[in-house]
Amino acid sequence: MLADMTMYDSLIILYSIGLVISIICIIGVALQKPSDEQKLMLLISFFAFLISLGYWFGIQSNSVEAIIMAYKLMYLGGCSIYFLFVLFFVRYYKIKAPKLFFPIFGLLCILLTGATLMIDQHHWFYQSYTFAYETGVPVLIKEYGILHTVYMVMEAAVALGLIIIVIYQSSKRKDKEKWEPFLLVAVPLIPAAIHIGRLYLPTQIDLASIGILISELLLIVLIYRLKIYDINDTAKQLIIDSMDDAIIVVDHNHLYKEVNEQAIVLFPEFARAKKDTELAIISPALDQTLKAEDTSLFYLESRVYEPYIKTIRRNNQIRGYVIWYLDVTEAEKRKELVLNYQQELEKEVALKTARIEEIQEQIIISFANIIEIRDTITGEHVRRTSLYAEKIAAVLLQNGDYPETVNERFIRLLYAAAPLHDVGKIMVSDSILNKPGKLTEAEWVLMKKHAENGQNILKNALEKIQDVDYYNMVCEVAMYHHERWIGGGYPEALSGETIPLSARIMAIADVFDALTSERPYKEIYDNDTAFEIIKKERGLHFDPILVDAFLSIREEIEAVAVRVGK
Repeated sequence: MLADMTMYDSLIILYSIGLVISIICIIGVALQKPSDEQKLMLLISFFAFLISLGYWFGIQSNSVEAIIMAYKLMYLGGCSIYFLFVLFFVRYYKIKAPKLFFPIFGLLCILLTGATLMIDQHHWFYQSYTFAYETGVPVLIKEYGILHTVYMVMEAAVALGLIIIVIYQSSKRKDKEKWEPFLLVAVPLIPAAIHIGRLYLPTQIDLASIGILISELLLIVLIYRLKIYDINDTAKQLIIDSMDDAIIVVDHNHLYKEVNEQAIVLFPEFARAKKDTELAIISPALDQTLKAEDTSLFYLESRVYEPYIKTIRRNNQIRGYVIWYLDVTEAEKRKELVLNYQQELEKEVALKTARIEEIQEQIIISFANIIEIRDTITGEHVRRTSLYAEKIAAVLLQNGDYPETVNERFIRLLYAAAPLHDVGKIMVSDSILNKPGKLTEAEWVLMKKHAENGQNILKNALEKIQDVDYYNMVCEVAMYHHERWIGGGYPEALSGETIPLSARIMAIADVFDALTSERPYKEIYDNDTAFEIIKKERGLHFDPILVDAFLSIREEIEAVAVRVGK
């Protein structure tokens, strides 16, 4: 029966088998896991199908118009498939092509494609052609033009270039199978050899479409054998699935695309979800997280996850989103440990600070007691003046006066420093300190030295203290609390705001208590008289703002005087 088959019958069977194989290739590649390489192979399979379809139509043509249409299909597939072959090899070997290579090569393929689609409208591809039958087989007898020569040169150059790439890369890389280079060399070599050989061998059988199919089958075998199109994606998926983090991928329309295994653990609804389903339908809470970019921590049993939203962009356009639930369990534990340690440390520091302050307070009290031993009047005096000074400073803070200086810490430091304002009197003799009458000029000179002596005593006693602010203030109070607002005080005759604020406050507290207390050299003034004297000295002896603050709290001042020793 085979002996009775004509050439026409043989070609019909051959081209039909090629057409069926090309369809099977398309289906086989389409069923593989989506990837860039899979899409590339799908395009190669499609254009190989066009070539096979062209040959299949050509063998059944009965007119010049029909066979020309068949040739258009063949060349449409041929021009495109060689471009895709080059792209496949470049990607496979991870070659960095020159910047203008693909644009120029692509433009050449497009021009040749356009020329072949209009093959019957010009004479550049075929100068002339005639439809005829040879042994019952429809053929197109052609006289080739310049563009056909360009097409053949391109085909030969691509085949030669790919062969060189394979040989060079195979000699340089040892991570491929030994038989792989032979397989890859055959991909461009077979169709090019068949097509070029057809021009010089006297045969009616055109096996170019079969050559293309063989090349395609070799690539598919390579894909299935080595998983070259899938190895990177598989590795990435394996890594992603082994992560403790949850990964959810959606497109720009919030349609579900992919999740890893940990995401299914956190959100079991994805186990039943179909891809391309709206995220809001699968998990409304997750959709709200994406829309609101909510980064609230997510808790599952003993694990803690923190969500991050990553935007997928390509060509400055949003393509989708990755919702990444980062496992921060260990980080949160460390944070909690650090927080607990910090709290314990703060407690310890506060306790030690309190102890230091207690020690400082005892030192202050000891100094005051020393003074009190020398002068019984002075003991109650230092307690009252400390409270007076504290209350004046509190009014300044409330009124917003001297805001660059007065704050809660200033008030605490002033209260702690005030008891030592007269510490210099330790160095004044008892005969002067407790003299019932008016001091002589010489005695007064010695008495005035208590301000400077007090500063010297405190500098020597507190030189190693860590609180510099307290050190400065206690020295200021001791040294300058006898200065006058308009000048003329002692020991340096300062005036106005050149006198430290702490000393100006202390001056009012000290004078008021002296007026309302019994002294060896004077009688007690009543409160009305004492407040009137302070008022008259406003802008003279005392800072006007401080006098106003002092007068505004007369009831509190009088209450202190009653409570502390009067």
